[in-house]
Amino acid sequence: MSTLVDAVLLLVALLLCLSGCSLLALSQDRNWRKVLDDRNATPPIFAWLGWTRVLSAFVPCVARDGASFAALLWPLLFAAGAGAAAMVLTYRPRWYGAAIRVLGLSR
Repeated sequence: MSTLVDAVLLLVALLLCLSGCSLLALSQDRNWRKVLDDRNATPPIFAWLGWTRVLSAFVPCVARDGASFAALLWPLLFAAGAGAAAMVLTYRPRWYGAAIRVLGLSR
């Protein structure tokens, strides 16, 4: 494949992992309340969607490099997505809050 297609597939896989890890984190009560600054907020059920996105990130990895290298690349992207989601929740939780309000996900 061309270099551009490889780069796009890698970016898609990374974004799927990042969004999946973010949804998994926001499915927890503590994180949802921290992001919205509301002690009574109940998080929607994001866990199934988060796991779906994380697992579907394996497909672009296989399309890019084949199954053998995708088995190495996918966990690395998963770890990078989880680390980035944790950093945003720790240092800039309002970024998630703004995205939630724009998307209309808050109750």
